[in-house]
Amino acid sequence: MLSRVAEHLYWLARYVERAEATARLAIAASDTILDLPDGVPYDWESLMQVFGSGDSGPGISEAEVMEQLVLSLEHPGSIRASIASARENARVTRDLIPKDAWIALNELHGLIERQSFAGFDRSTRIRLLKQVISNCRLWHGCLVASQARDLGSLFLRLGDRLEHADMVSRLVDPRVTQMVPGVSTRWSSYESIGWQNLLSALGGVELYRHSARNRMRGIDVLDFVLRDDKFPQSMAAALARVDLLLTQLPHQRVSTDSLESIVDDLKKLDLKRLTPDVLTQNMDCIQQGLVTLHGNISSEYFFFQSNNR
Repeated sequence: MLSRVAEHLYWLARYVERAEATARLAIAASDTILDLPDGVPYDWESLMQVFGSGDSGPGISEAEVMEQLVLSLEHPGSIRASIASARENARVTRDLIPKDAWIALNELHGLIERQSFAGFDRSTRIRLLKQVISNCRLWHGCLVASQARDLGSLFLRLGDRLEHADMVSRLVDPRVTQMVPGVSTRWSSYESIGWQNLLSALGGVELYRHSARNRMRGIDVLDFVLRDDKFPQSMAAALARVDLLLTQLPHQRVSTDSLESIVDDLKKLDLKRLTPDVLTQNMDCIQQGLVTLHGNISSEYFFFQSNNR
């Protein structure tokens, strides 16, 4: 397989996963606002900082944040930008992905492009976000049902799981949840709401409850989404899948030192002695480790470097 084609498939999967994860985050944040009593603020500025937007500041509103996360083409992490990039990568690899997956992606692209900033109220936004998640799930279903289990499939799955691990690290950042287990904050009285919405963003509420956990305790939720490898959307499960996929790549040339370091740090993380700064620093380290791993994969398999990466 040409390195250029492998890179397009890898980024195609990353962008689709990024779009779905951002949609889940946006719904969870909106649900949190609805669940909280009047007068309990949500720090939208911090949320935008976690997701890498330079166009935010004190006093930024929910509507402004959602426009940036969903519809802005200037914010590279927005759903609209992610879907546009996914579609471009899919366009040049159409012969290697199922026709139904290509159709699902095109429908999603059209759905986003038809939505204007005007009239983008909360109910319209939630409806759009649910359609984004549904179409992304349809895309994944098409790959599972019809994608050949070949080298192209390996790069698709590798990109998907690397992106997912990165998104989990951002979702658990205290600047998003605005809570840390055992640390008193202005949200402490509404702790269960915040932790449940974190689980909801990962589609894990039911599985969490089925795992013999009767209470929405912060320590248990973080342990579940970070280290429970039985939960398919946990960071541990994503990293385990990445490790397996790397062993199946040709020549096994990629150094896994950074991956092993991430896994070790995750196991050693003391959830009972966390502070907001410590948790943020740990998640930042994980993100840097994932960047290093991506660099190793890129240097070994992707010789064509596009300007828009």
